[in-house]
Amino acid sequence: MQDFRSLSDLELWQLVQKENQKAFSFLYNTYTTDLLRYGVKLGAEEALIEDVIHDIFVKLWSCKKGICINKSIKYYLFSSFRRELIRSLKRGKREEERLHDHMAETWEQSFQEVLIENQITLESHAKLKCALEALSNRQKEAIYLKFIEELSYEEISDIMGIQVPSLYNLVFKSLNYLKNHLLQNNFYLKMILFIVIIKITI
Repeated sequence: MQDFRSLSDLELWQLVQKENQKAFSFLYNTYTTDLLRYGVKLGAEEALIEDVIHDIFVKLWSCKKGICINKSIKYYLFSSFRRELIRSLKRGKREEERLHDHMAETWEQSFQEVLIENQITLESHAKLKCALEALSNRQKEAIYLKFIEELSYEEISDIMGIQVPSLYNLVFKSLNYLKNHLLQNNFYLKMILFIVIIKITI
């Protein structure tokens, strides 16, 4: 049995274009959870998210020979998913601005997961919640895509419709605010967040 994990995105996509259903199933199983989680962060209902994911993969398979993925498969899927989800929400008479009003609580959970992974105490969770309330939803989304989903600045720029220099500025200001808010006289937290910031900016 072929180990698809050892293949590059280009090699994997070439197999899909040759109608390798196992390669396509591997893509589906690899990325659906990430897409579902991202859709929840954007405030959409799970049923709608699942429908959009299904539609994207149906289209991906039916149009595979005409689709050129020249960056990464993950970037292509996230970009297509966000665009189609926003389009679906607008068809339901819900504007993107209204969508963002429901995002704050879901971002907090993701950032708390990062803290837990780095063994930061529960006390810092309250500080994180307070700090995140001051960030815009676009700031939270940019940090989420960069750090948790590990997409490049160029990919995030395309997904969110922000110029790369503006995205750099958005992320920098967000990190700077979090650093100043969370790192008051706490050496341990300083060390942990320093590592996080280094990983985000690489």
